[in-house]
Amino acid sequence: MSFIRNLFALIGVLALLAAGVGYVKYGKLLGQMSSMSADLAVFDQFDPKAREVYTDMWQKLKATGISADATVWKVSLADGVSPADAEESMKLAANEHNIKAVGELPLSEQVALETGKPQRLLKIFQYCNPQTAMLMVDYSDAFSAYLPCRVALVQDKAGKYHLYSLNMDMMIYGGKALPPELNAEAVKVKTIIQDIMKRGAAGDL
Repeated sequence: MSFIRNLFALIGVLALLAAGVGYVKYGKLLGQMSSMSADLAVFDQFDPKAREVYTDMWQKLKATGISADATVWKVSLADGVSPADAEESMKLAANEHNIKAVGELPLSEQVALETGKPQRLLKIFQYCNPQTAMLMVDYSDAFSAYLPCRVALVQDKAGKYHLYSLNMDMMIYGGKALPPELNAEAVKVKTIIQDIMKRGAAGDL
């Protein structure tokens, strides 16, 4: 009987040890799963398009491994369209949309002057609607970091030209739904920037 009692006691100790190991190993996993579930539930408070926005970003990030590639719009210049054609087309489009061109940064030109070596083209064009900008900052000061809107004209290493701009969908739809007035203005600016890029890439005068 003493042997049987000791055997049962040993089995009990081993069971407790197994339960402890299981709690440490799987309890942490269950906690992580619970935390993930709570995180996903937060999306229910966001704009209805938020999941689509972040899913698209995630797919691009998986494909490239580069965060910047996942957060921009890219439009390639059509065959026969020169950088000068694209620049002129963008200027005309900005004027038609009544959005202010507030600056140009000819970065490759500056670097060529500083180094004495030719550089592939890199030029930044900046646009801003002051009233929309103030509406955005009134909603959140952090939006100031997105201002002004920028379009980059870039020559890639193969010699082809492209236009890049920050994908505004994350700003518009990535969190809680913006107030209706701000949403309408932000979408308007998005449409303008995309049209400027489209017309620049096509050399549309």
